[in-house]
Amino acid sequence: MDGKILKAGKIVALSLLAAAGHGLAQTPNATPAPAPAAQTTADWPYTRANPEMTGISSTELHPPLTLGWQFASMEKPKGRPEMLTSSATVRNGKVYVGNKDGKFYCLELATGNKLWESSAPKGSFEGAPGFSGDLVIAGSTDAFIYAWNAETGLPVWKFETEGEVHAAVNVWTDPKSKEDRVFVGSYDYKLYCLDPKDGKKIWDAETGYYINGGSAVSDGKIVFGGCDAVLHVHDALTGKEIKQVEVGSYIGNNVALADGVAYVSHYGNHVGAYSLTDGKKLWEYGERDFEYYSAPAVFDKTVVVGGRDKRLHGIERATGKGLWEFKARDRIDSSPVICAGKTAIVGSDDGYVYIIDITTGKELWHYEIGAPVRTSAAVAGNWIIFGADDGAIYAFKNGAEGKK
Repeated sequence: MDGKILKAGKIVALSLLAAAGHGLAQTPNATPAPAPAAQTTADWPYTRANPEMTGISSTELHPPLTLGWQFASMEKPKGRPEMLTSSATVRNGKVYVGNKDGKFYCLELATGNKLWESSAPKGSFEGAPGFSGDLVIAGSTDAFIYAWNAETGLPVWKFETEGEVHAAVNVWTDPKSKEDRVFVGSYDYKLYCLDPKDGKKIWDAETGYYINGGSAVSDGKIVFGGCDAVLHVHDALTGKEIKQVEVGSYIGNNVALADGVAYVSHYGNHVGAYSLTDGKKLWEYGERDFEYYSAPAVFDKTVVVGGRDKRLHGIERATGKGLWEFKARDRIDSSPVICAGKTAIVGSDDGYVYIIDITTGKELWHYEIGAPVRTSAAVAGNWIIFGADDGAIYAFKNGAEGKK
């Protein structure tokens, strides 16, 4: 990417919606953000389960999963190398997902039927969307952050950054004011905090290079990395910088936060744990000369992360000691989700989706999609949803569906 600078910081309010009675002044606040625990409902409103980005679900997987439906978000012309889709989020029985063709979709969870679509003709939607009140919000590589009414698809506002937006959206609720804040990073080297009521900028934090991954929020701190090889820690309410932690190499995805520790995978061929109190590196894992793009999933005693060494790694959370490795047929850029503390579900560039036992690292199930799977799973009750590089969305039914 060339990081071309566009017109900065513009908020575009859409008077059409105000006239139609869909203005943001009428949008209620979102419910308070969940604690850093497993996602427990039939929704998946955060791309990595919660604002802390820990990637854990309370759903117990019972393989074999069965394919319930698939939705072709793009047609594949001859010779087209890839047709990326974003990771999906789910709320109120609807799936929200974007793609490389600049289309953003709302699908019915039960059937995969399209309910509405919107578009960014000069960009693509590669980062997962988030929610605030009646809104679904996503960033695009056309440098805009878009907000739509989640039920109708009508546009509400858009905010213009100075560069491409590849990062996932995260939404945090201030526990005192109960007001939402929307966080999105951009290739203009800035993380933006926006007010979802009108899309106006509350604050921004400038870094040294592109921000590619989503940001994680815990205990009033927002933590994110980027291509400047630095872990940035800011006050989520004011934007004031708390500290910078040198990691040493590009951080391509989101970090995960748990109990005052940031878990980070990066292009320096390692996964590390860093204290948010003093910035000290607690441990570092990695023995091979292969990068990590996959974001870590963090459970009670285990961290699980994919690598470009074609392996899914199980790491002891307290010490960073390797517990097991599962070998796929190609690199794993997909970020795993740990389900019920027993299994991890993850995709691979080899075209397969896998379920792995997180105690032993043994494969329990796989499904061949036939195209690289780089997205993170959305685990919405007994539905598990992936996007693949064939431009399709795949929704699997858990084998336990209907069991009480």
